[in-house]
Amino acid sequence: MSKLDGLAFGGTGLAAWSAATLFYAAFGGGLLESAFWFYALNAFAAAATVTFAFQAVARLTHTPRRRRLFPMLLFSTPGLVAGALLIARYAEIMPTSDPASIGRYGAFLAVTYVAVAASLFERAPHKV
Repeated sequence: MSKLDGLAFGGTGLAAWSAATLFYAAFGGGLLESAFWFYALNAFAAAATVTFAFQAVARLTHTPRRRRLFPMLLFSTPGLVAGALLIARYAEIMPTSDPASIGRYGAFLAVTYVAVAASLFERAPHKV
């Protein structure tokens, strides 16, 4: 994998985490956390969107399916590190949120990155 590909995966991963976090910051306390099913639906929608971003970069960089583990780590690391830092300072960064939102945001991120990791097991379509 080239350095440019690594930057593409890392930059897209950081952008995907930023978008998911901004979405959660904007709608988390008032809308997403109002009902479990609405929260779950949005968590899976965010996971699908972030996974799509990873798969799009993988296809644009022509990364073979069997060699996507390291790119997935490059994609996920910025969001996992930034998410951990945000969780550590959640009360300072989002002072108006409910304290229980820390765990809900952590679960939101966990669902997102588990979906990205699970996409590594995607099978290639069989040609007839």
